[in-house]
Amino acid sequence: LQADHVCYRTDSLEQYTSLVEALQCPDDDNFTLLVESEIGGRPIATFKLAEPIEIQSADSSYHHSINVVEIPSPKEGSPYEAGLEHVEFVIGGSTDCKSPINDDTHHEVLTSWMERYPEVSWNTKALRKQCNPDISTKLQIRDYGKVSIKFHLMPLEEVIEFEVGGS
Repeated sequence: LQADHVCYRTDSLEQYTSLVEALQCPDDDNFTLLVESEIGGRPIATFKLAEPIEIQSADSSYHHSINVVEIPSPKEGSPYEAGLEHVEFVIGGSTDCKSPINDDTHHEVLTSWMERYPEVSWNTKALRKQCNPDISTKLQIRDYGKVSIKFHLMPLEEVIEFEVGGS
């Protein structure tokens, strides 16, 4: 299990624009814009961090480093509060996955993951996505509220490289 990226939602187009501009400050090399594009009718920017976000459990039993942050603008007519929206993980067993395009490998690995954790209430809506399909669940996280936890087979940075490269 590899922590892939976090998604930080903004509550307005103005906040999105201000944050994305601030992260692209020419005097600051802590953030590298990987891509900014319109997805689902709104702009989304994805940045690579020079220094990863370190996440560790209170008992130190697990530790993850995340070096990619996704920042979506809210969809028009769908207001929400700014803050942590989701965390995505790349699941094991996907070493043979060379493309983010949905195929039998994606379906088999993601289905197997759900079968491994039958007690989890899985959302499978994104299992049918053409590119980078995922499964998800929601967790209540102290100080952050309800957060989506998503699982897919390829790191977002590689999906972006695939899409930008036109493969």
